[in-house]
Amino acid sequence: MSTRSWMKRGALFGVLALGGVGCEPAAEGEVRVTLSGGDGTQRGYNDHLFQDGWSVQFTKYLVSVGDFTLTSATGEKRTAAGQVLVDVQKGDMPLAHLEGLAAGRWSVGFRVAPPGADTTLPDGNVSPEDLERMRSKGYSYWVEGIATKANVGVYTFRMGFPVNARMVDCVNGVDGTLGIVVPENSVAQTEVTIHAEHMFYDRLGTHRGVLLRFDALAATANADKVITPEGLASQRLLDLRDSEGRELKDAQGKPVVYEPGAYTVKTLQEFVTQSIVDQAHLNGGGVCTVAHEG
Repeated sequence: MSTRSWMKRGALFGVLALGGVGCEPAAEGEVRVTLSGGDGTQRGYNDHLFQDGWSVQFTKYLVSVGDFTLTSATGEKRTAAGQVLVDVQKGDMPLAHLEGLAAGRWSVGFRVAPPGADTTLPDGNVSPEDLERMRSKGYSYWVEGIATKANVGVYTFRMGFPVNARMVDCVNGVDGTLGIVVPENSVAQTEVTIHAEHMFYDRLGTHRGVLLRFDALAATANADKVITPEGLASQRLLDLRDSEGRELKDAQGKPVVYEPGAYTVKTLQEFVTQSIVDQAHLNGGGVCTVAHEG
């Protein structure tokens, strides 16, 4: 056989080989997502964590969340459509399951919003009364529990917050990279983690240098020592008062200050609502960018 014939045959084999590679199916994997409130919602926060000596235990922590969305580098989007309302105080809950995903990196997003007509209650821990309250008030979070302080007493809180936002471009709390990596022929176990301590922050716009406080919330309680959204709305940020109507001061006798940063919030209810907007993280501590939806 001539050299030219071998060259032609070699070229043909090369084309066939390349064609064979191109026909191989792309590697795929899947993602399973869990919604968790972590130790904070399930075990509470001890008094040593609070600047003013309170301890907090939740008895109910309802979250309305859904539309978990993955976006590939090529712009392909895969969404687990639908919204759930669950009580993460009772434990972790499955949130989404996406299959047939191209292996590789995907960005992550999801929506926190008040429950709608098609919102499901998969864990069986949400009462019809709670669902109706959250729908009518526009709450995406409803929390109940007790707060205790030595020499002060035990207070009950029942509070709701009207967050309506899409979380996008989430950072992975495990390794600090953007989004998640879908493995070949395997499952990426992913978690949306609620950081309930955000509602006790004393400054907005940062996760650094914040202190956890409760005195200002407790001061709004009614005669039965119950803290409500209406009570929080009566506490003015620029004129914080204690339960006796005096200027609110810390243990050192200094005025208590809440720092709103660039946000135009006027009441404690508005402050706490803004503080918890971005408390849903990815895989532990991974922060997401907030895209408000109304």
